[in-house]
Amino acid sequence: MSETNPLHQALMLMQQSAYTSAQAICQSLLERNPNDFNARHLLGVIKMRSGNPIIACKELKRAAELPVAPRFKAQALSNLSLALQQRERFEEALTAIEQALSLQSDEGAFQLNYLNLLDNLERWDAIAEATERFPGLSKMPDAQFTLARAARKRGKTQDALLHIEQLKSYGDLEADEQGEYALAMLLTGNEAQLLAECDHMSPQQLQSVADYMAEEGETDASLIIYRLLLKRDPSHAGARHMIDASCGHIGASAPADYVRNLYDAHAEQFERQLVRRLEYRAPELLVERIAALLPKQIGRVADLGCGSGLLGRALRKHFVLSELLGCDLSSGMLEQARQKGGYDQLHHEEMNAWLARQLEMDLICATDVLIYTGDLYPVLKVASMALKPGGLFAFSVESTDTDLLLHSSGRYRHSETHIRDRAHSAGLELLSCERFPLRQEQGKMISGLLVICRRPKQLTGGEI
Repeated sequence: MSETNPLHQALMLMQQSAYTSAQAICQSLLERNPNDFNARHLLGVIKMRSGNPIIACKELKRAAELPVAPRFKAQALSNLSLALQQRERFEEALTAIEQALSLQSDEGAFQLNYLNLLDNLERWDAIAEATERFPGLSKMPDAQFTLARAARKRGKTQDALLHIEQLKSYGDLEADEQGEYALAMLLTGNEAQLLAECDHMSPQQLQSVADYMAEEGETDASLIIYRLLLKRDPSHAGARHMIDASCGHIGASAPADYVRNLYDAHAEQFERQLVRRLEYRAPELLVERIAALLPKQIGRVADLGCGSGLLGRALRKHFVLSELLGCDLSSGMLEQARQKGGYDQLHHEEMNAWLARQLEMDLICATDVLIYTGDLYPVLKVASMALKPGGLFAFSVESTDTDLLLHSSGRYRHSETHIRDRAHSAGLELLSCERFPLRQEQGKMISGLLVICRRPKQLTGGEI
């Protein structure tokens, strides 16, 4: 493809993120010949790269249907799989990449696409079958982390260590890769060697390793690293919090730095992980409950711990909002919310401090954020003061039958009794407190509570 070739120019422009100019060239070529496979295929890739996966899927499907050589059709199908993954249509994505592999089974990029999709779907046995079907995967550097994780999930810890050591031989490990390596070392009885290696790791690296283990449900392994971190830095609030959680010692809240670092590290994968893998639907369910109580048009609305904007977008879908404000500790999550849109203002601040300056709110919401708060009275009190008379505070929490529990995950769980007592003390009426399936965690569904409180038309509970 020469430099004067229009498709070459479009490709160069796409690589420079000049998507509008790149797609204009492709569209011009397609006006002359709608069956130009290269122009149609590249247009689909440009749409995918520029964040328009719906149009990308349409163009890539059309490209794959054109009468071209199998290897070209396979390329279009592989890219279609990637675009479908952006739309979280994973089963369709799996079908597309399997079709691509049926046409060109020896293409390493297709094999990696297939492997990563199986990882997203957590199909560990299928990953093992894929390595038998495509033996070359076992030698690919980019496959080793996924193969290690899948082997560990299947109880093949020695195989997991071999894969991650192979990856380690290529160079320094990324954060999650380092966590997987440390976990494999501990699970295969190499604790002494790992602890010696930890002497050369920074506190930030140690916390990343311990957090990874905790997120993978390997609590005992994570505590070894958290204790090492606390020994090195006795003031480390995150390590202290997780150790306290393991023995049920309840503090006021999770340390702000711990929460901030946790979500900054996972901002880009947050929605895919929470919605698709963990079957998280709290924002949609909470909005359904709010819709039964409030009119279609709402004035000022606050989203506490707004994250990437899942709740904000659900609110915008169901209501006409005069103003939607988001607040979060994590700058990484706020950037995701900013990119996805929906908010009139986003604030990088601790939620209680920010909410204490707000007035005349019609609705305050908080999904999957009060799990980092122990006693709920302070946030309920400040919400009560920020709401208009008749305004609602709607939120979700993880549930427990005891009054209040700090789980080994580092997250708090609250009972209906705790919520009812604290809401009354804060001058709020408890309208509803409904148990629901919150999210998957290590193969088990975690139970939550959907809660809606209202500030009375006339203040109660000793308010002035």
